Amino acid sequence: MASATVLMSYVHQGTLVMCFLSSDPTLRAYETDLLGELDRKGLGLLKVVIGEDIPVELIRGHDVAIECQGLSRLGDEDSTEICVIAGQLSAFFRCLGEGLRPDSPFEDGLSVGWFRPSLCTLKTEG
Repeated sequence: MASATVLMSYVHQGTLVMCFLSSDPTLRAYETDLLGELDRKGLGLLKVVIGEDIPVELIRGHDVAIECQGLSRLGDEDSTEICVIAGQLSAFFRCLGEGLRPDSPFEDGLSVGWFRPSLCTLKTEG
């Protein structure tokens, strides 16, 4: 439970929370409990929940559910590509939103010696 507390300490009002639900019933119970706690505490701007048979009670307000029928037949080990694609698309659009060029991140073609660690956050107007 300590790891859940650490996770929640990083989630603020503008955080996009990407949720990949396990097909394993035991793991899914823990994940569902954690997502419920995030909702009860009002943490995060919104959640993107990816999985099969996503419980309707996990989706609030502006959350997005990406229902992947048949995902459980693959099992968690063989469905990582789905989760990676969702994360990559999120990062790609975040990069565009920051005014960066994801296909050519460095003007001189060389990497820089710094980076800005950040959770994926969405900017809200107003």
